[in-house]
Amino acid sequence: MLRRDLESGGSFDRRFSTRSERNLVLFRASYDAIIQAMPRSDVGKPRRRERGTMTSQPSVGTSASHTALRTLAFLLAPLLISLFFLEALRLYYGQVYLIVWAALFSEPIDLAGLMVALLMLTCFLAAALVPLLHRVTTVRKIALASAIGAAVGRSFLNVGLPFEAEVVASYLTIAFYGLFLPSYLEAHHQTERPRVSNGLLVTGFVLAMACDMAVRALGTTVDLSLRPEWLPVQLALAVLAIVTAFASRARGAPSSDKMDIKPSSSWAGVLILSGFGAVLFLEYNLFAHANTISRSVLVDYDLLAILIPFATVIGLLIPRVRALRGLPAAIVQNVLILFSVASFLWVDGWPSAVLILVAQVCVMLDLRLLFGFVASRSFKWRTSTVAGLALVLSLLLAFALLLVYTFSFAYAYTLDVFRGTEPVPFSVAAVILGLASISAAWKAHQVEITTLHTPWVKESLAALPIILALVAFGLQPTITPQPAEEGPIRVMSYNLHQAFGIDNKLDLEEIFDTIRQADPDIIGFQEADAGRVPSLSVDEVLWLSRRLNMYSAYGPSWGSTYGVAVLSKYPILEHRRYLLTSEEQQRAGLQARIDVRGQDLSFFSLHLGLNVAERDRQLDEVLAYAAQAPRPKVLVGDFNANPDSHEIGRVMAQFGNAFALAGTGSGYTSPADAPQQTIDYVFVSPDIEVLSAEVIPSLGSDHLPVVAQMEIESQ
Repeated sequence: MLRRDLESGGSFDRRFSTRSERNLVLFRASYDAIIQAMPRSDVGKPRRRERGTMTSQPSVGTSASHTALRTLAFLLAPLLISLFFLEALRLYYGQVYLIVWAALFSEPIDLAGLMVALLMLTCFLAAALVPLLHRVTTVRKIALASAIGAAVGRSFLNVGLPFEAEVVASYLTIAFYGLFLPSYLEAHHQTERPRVSNGLLVTGFVLAMACDMAVRALGTTVDLSLRPEWLPVQLALAVLAIVTAFASRARGAPSSDKMDIKPSSSWAGVLILSGFGAVLFLEYNLFAHANTISRSVLVDYDLLAILIPFATVIGLLIPRVRALRGLPAAIVQNVLILFSVASFLWVDGWPSAVLILVAQVCVMLDLRLLFGFVASRSFKWRTSTVAGLALVLSLLLAFALLLVYTFSFAYAYTLDVFRGTEPVPFSVAAVILGLASISAAWKAHQVEITTLHTPWVKESLAALPIILALVAFGLQPTITPQPAEEGPIRVMSYNLHQAFGIDNKLDLEEIFDTIRQADPDIIGFQEADAGRVPSLSVDEVLWLSRRLNMYSAYGPSWGSTYGVAVLSKYPILEHRRYLLTSEEQQRAGLQARIDVRGQDLSFFSLHLGLNVAERDRQLDEVLAYAAQAPRPKVLVGDFNANPDSHEIGRVMAQFGNAFALAGTGSGYTSPADAPQQTIDYVFVSPDIEVLSAEVIPSLGSDHLPVVAQMEIESQ
């Protein structure tokens, strides 16, 4: 109280009537200044006499080391809890997608399923509970308890629980993070070091994103941290997170530059920080995923997998910038983000990729600016209330944008209003982020973007994701298949169902095992994802190609991350994608010219529509393309038609049905757990002899793969 009175510039004569009282205040202020200048480990302890000296002074190295370690401890808590949140949120998006998909395609529509999906969104509202919890406990205890909850909940995602239990674990992890973030901000805001809370939280979140990118690069776009084998690592990280969260409870956060706290409207703080939701959408659907960028602008994935984490940490390590210089900088960097979104949607090549990398740096600067504004302000509401409401709006905004983006391709045939809306959510997110960050820069006046006094700690941690990405780059295999030089070849058709099995879990390992045991030479895939959030942003074609040591070609039916593909042990000389006329979901075909032992094979992977009239029109186009292709020819795919249908009859007028010629068993391919119909086929031209055909049992998809063994006549 006395020290606060001194700092407020109050008059001694007005506050203290006697000289003794003034002397007491001066002595107390001097003593406090000396104590604060000492390392915390020395506070309250007598100085020890040492040999050769009157008193011992802590060395500069010891003090710096102590401060660095304290900074590291305070930084690891938000880093690890943010990492758990990012991993759980990605999985949660996929879980919600599956529940909505199942509900919409039930006959009639499953309203109960849609209600469950709606209730699942309540985890995004958890941050709004912080003001209520603060009535019965402190924000420090809330931050600690929520950190423990997030660490424990995230660990259950590695246990191999049933789908429903994993949904609950994801829900709780996200909800606990909603409690952690605003509580953590206020807990350190109360220490009169708001720059510290802002710096630690933003630094931790950005480093968590970079580490998440690096782990996925190690798994060739698969999040290794969600695999059961990751459980020992996850438990160690969870323990470390809990320990550092306990350390964060204590006062004595690392020092920071002086920050002038200025009053501001509470709603201004909420709306500005809500730009965080635009960051989440852009990161999950574009900037944080090398495979999405690679497929969209047609550049090398492996190099991008290094450059994107690098751009992320560069955005964190750029020195602080005063807001007076930051306002024009904020305008420029958000214009760059808008240009990068346009480039992603419409421009191919490395110039577009470089612009996206620059924009990723700008997004990180925006993130620092948003949280820096909240840290530099005093609000009528509590800081946790402002941050909590902002986080609720952010999570709802990110989900709403993702919903529009998903409907623009996955459900466009159920709601026509979503047709052709792919650019809309990206453009809206970029504009919202720009408005929020520019508003923060405009209102900030002299406030500086945060930095810490121990930058080498941040820089050392920032090196970790770069090192991991470099290791991932070095571990990527070279595709060098060794097909048989003689004998029959094996051809497979497999609808991957985006790698979601009967248990509603994405499991590429099951699909890999199925293919490896069947040992096909050439594969045609349908419903293959290459980077969509509903499929956990995994590039299934890239992953399977490298695990199976096979060449690949990809033909997206919509955008650049969903469609058909061809994998081959034999060289793929060229390929061409056909967009088939579609009234409902956009369908595509992929034609590949494959060098099979010195002879060209025309190979088609197809996915036809659900509507009979639509399939007829699509077959008009497919058969015309096939007629122009040189023999021998193989057509594989999901034709969505039974063997006795008019459409299959049209195909068999020109091609032979491999299973009808030499198949064993029922030939049923769908659904995988109780097959009752045949809709997946391998068709061959007359100059190919089919030796055998079979349907392979597997639960890795909702379809079963069909495999045919054949010999090609020499020409």
